[in-house]
Amino acid sequence: MKRKLIFLVVVTFFVTTLFTFAAFGSTPAKAALAIEKVSTTDATVTADKLNIRQGPSVSFPVLRVLEKGQALKVLSKVGNWYAVYDLKNGFIGAVDGRYINLAGESQASANVGKTAEQAAAEAVLPSDVSEDEQALLELVNKARKDAKVEAVAFDKKLLTIARQKAKDMAENNYFSHESPTFGSPFDMMRQNGITFKTAGENIAGNQTVEGAFKAWMKSDGHKKNILNSGFNFVGIGIVSSDTYGKILVQQFIGR
Repeated sequence: MKRKLIFLVVVTFFVTTLFTFAAFGSTPAKAALAIEKVSTTDATVTADKLNIRQGPSVSFPVLRVLEKGQALKVLSKVGNWYAVYDLKNGFIGAVDGRYINLAGESQASANVGKTAEQAAAEAVLPSDVSEDEQALLELVNKARKDAKVEAVAFDKKLLTIARQKAKDMAENNYFSHESPTFGSPFDMMRQNGITFKTAGENIAGNQTVEGAFKAWMKSDGHKKNILNSGFNFVGIGIVSSDTYGKILVQQFIGR
C-alpha cells in the first residue's frame, strides 16, 4: 500500500509539472489548454508506432516509441493529449489521443463535442497516418486557413507515392524532384493512376517537421505550393535520414 501511494504521488507531481510547463511554454497568442481530470483508464496504442513525449505536443522530446497494442494507463488529459503510464516499460509521458483507444470508448462518444465537419474529416482519415504526417498536414492547413484558403485532405494513393519518394531519396542518397527510380513526381502520379488538373511537390531535409515547414514557408516557390488554392489533396511521406534527420515529401494535386 505504501509503495502504491508513493507511486501515485510521483505520478501526480509528474503530470502536474508536465502540463503546467506546457501551458507556460505555449506562445502568448494562444490560449493555454485546460487540464482535464480523468479516472485511471485502460488504453491501448492503435498506431503502428507512437512516440511517448515529455510534454503534450510534437515539439517536446521523444522519451520512447510505443508499439501497436501496448497497454497504457491514462492519468490526465490536456487538449487532444493524454498523460499516460506505459505498463510495459514503466515510462510516464504524453501521447496524442488520436492514436490510442480508451477502454470502452465508442465511436459515438469519441465524436461528442466535435463539429460535424471535424467528425467527417476524421472518418475518412487513412488509418496508417503517422504522427509526423498528421502534424505536417495540420501545419499546412493552419497556414491555409490563415491565408483564407480551403484545407487540403489526404489522398490514399498520394500518401503511398509520397512515402515511396521519401524512402527512395533516403535509401539512394539523393535530394531531387527527379527520382532515378521513378522519374518526376508527375510520372509517379500517372503511373499510379492518379488524375489531376494541377500538381506540385515540396521536398526537404530537416531534423524536425516544424523546421522543414518553416523553411518551406520562407521560400516563395514552396510557400506557393502550400497555399495554392488550386490544390485540394496532398500526400506526405516522412522517413528517417542519416544525412538530414528526416526527409520530408509533400505531393499536392488539384482535381
